[in-house]
Amino acid sequence: MSEKQYSCPVEFTLDRIGGKWKCVILWWLRRGTKRFGELMQLMPGISQKVLTAQLRELEADGLISRQVFQETPPRVEYSLTAHGKTLRPITELMCNWGKANAPQFQFGLMCLRGLNILAIATPLTSQRLEAELGELRGAKVMVTSLAIALTTFTQIRPDIVLIDFSVDENFDLLHESLKTLATDSQKPIPTIALAANDQERDRAISQGFPIHLMEPIEVSELVGAIANLTSAENLEGYTE
Repeated sequence: MSEKQYSCPVEFTLDRIGGKWKCVILWWLRRGTKRFGELMQLMPGISQKVLTAQLRELEADGLISRQVFQETPPRVEYSLTAHGKTLRPITELMCNWGKANAPQFQFGLMCLRGLNILAIATPLTSQRLEAELGELRGAKVMVTSLAIALTTFTQIRPDIVLIDFSVDENFDLLHESLKTLATDSQKPIPTIALAANDQERDRAISQGFPIHLMEPIEVSELVGAIANLTSAENLEGYTE
């Protein structure tokens, strides 16, 4: 079979990354590995069938790689290949264009007003979260220790929890408390683990927190994750 011919380079590029979801997938993968379930929750509106098909096409075109772990339940992770990383400037430009033109952004910032965000983090990370999410975007950011969080969850009732895994704590009890609170309130509470390396990421996964972002925190990525995970559409199907 003859190789497909393209009339211009843009046509070739769109053949590889065109459509509604492929560039979004590449954007979420640009700073590290993501599991299938993570991508589902970070991209509200995409179905499992469509995500599977898009990932297969990106893999077939050599833009992402897939790694299967022999675990129960099975774990499948996706990451950019060296070829896929060459598209990072394109997805970054798309992100910047969206921030400048999307109606929900004001002066390049997405408003998070009304969200209650609970953060367990180091002082330096806490300071940045309070500034970026609270002062600039209007969220109510509550920074606390693990011990205090465990005893005050019912009063705080966060919409989302951010955990800095450079904090030397075991967060198993936090995971159980979040599950209990979600059951009692009939409202799931999404959680984002902030990990500085693969060891912290693995620790987060083992303690029940599958959604992670790599540090140093990139604000556009963090804000996008918070907005997507707390969307009504996502909360209806949220699973730990």
